[in-house]
Amino acid sequence: MRFDNQVAVVTGAGTGLGRAYAIALAERGANVVLIDSGYAESEPNLSVMNYSGLERCHKAVEELGAKSLMFRLDVSDIDGIKQVVQEVVNLWGRIDILVNNAGVHTPCAFENLTVEMWQTQLNVDLSGSFYMTQAIWPLMKRQGYGRIMMSCAASGLYGDMHETSFSASKMGLIGLVNSLYLEGVEHNIKVNSLTPHALTGMTEERLAASVKPLFSTSSITASMLFLCSSGAPTGQHLLTAAGSVSHGQFTEFKPTYFEADTCKPETLLSSWEQIHHALPVNFHKSGEDQVLAWARRGAAERHIVIE
Repeated sequence: MRFDNQVAVVTGAGTGLGRAYAIALAERGANVVLIDSGYAESEPNLSVMNYSGLERCHKAVEELGAKSLMFRLDVSDIDGIKQVVQEVVNLWGRIDILVNNAGVHTPCAFENLTVEMWQTQLNVDLSGSFYMTQAIWPLMKRQGYGRIMMSCAASGLYGDMHETSFSASKMGLIGLVNSLYLEGVEHNIKVNSLTPHALTGMTEERLAASVKPLFSTSSITASMLFLCSSGAPTGQHLLTAAGSVSHGQFTEFKPTYFEADTCKPETLLSSWEQIHHALPVNFHKSGEDQVLAWARRGAAERHIVIE
């Protein structure tokens, strides 16, 4: 799998997985645009600037023989993003791949979470991915080609203690993929998410020493390359860590149907064990499909025929 003559933009490219993604794309022939705010991952208050990671990544990419541009940019800076995109287009004429990897991680008990902390989290992880994608989207439509990957997290899918802002922002990206991919289908723009877990500066304190060697980046970079390739699927969510690759999707459990005059809160209370322990049986490809399923279930009672 090669990416020769393609231009890939990677945010959060200074360290961790962003650096691994950039190098993996460069190794396979892509011209790589590196974007990083320069904030050191080790600083939870985001007060210390450290540009050396971005510069080292830039040097590593060029040593592979790939062309590279680097920009010290916060992805919540809308005007800055527009300027970077224009500069890249002026130089290379196209952008084929966008890896939205930039993020911050500041665990905090909910009662201590400030509005500023909440906004910073959403501005970088969720809004930053939106700003980058929207700036590049028209170009991809004109090209008739684009590959976009959102970087999510297990905490977003399942929740974790003291991760409310992080979980909310990452789960927001799942919703963004679920709708945006539909708009890209006719333009050959594929939009997917990757939920990875690797040994990085962000995660090393949360992994036991005995399992740290398992969490290399090899399966994660392979998944990223697959989602950025010409043969990528679209509207999908991959979960990848420790050599494991799986496909995730929201699935509705088997419904319990109540006639209108019997569906009362007390009925739901008494039926909760049945509802809760039902098996997952229904997959819906869109929100409209879910609404149609609800309609069909209720239509039978009223002898309504739905085509």
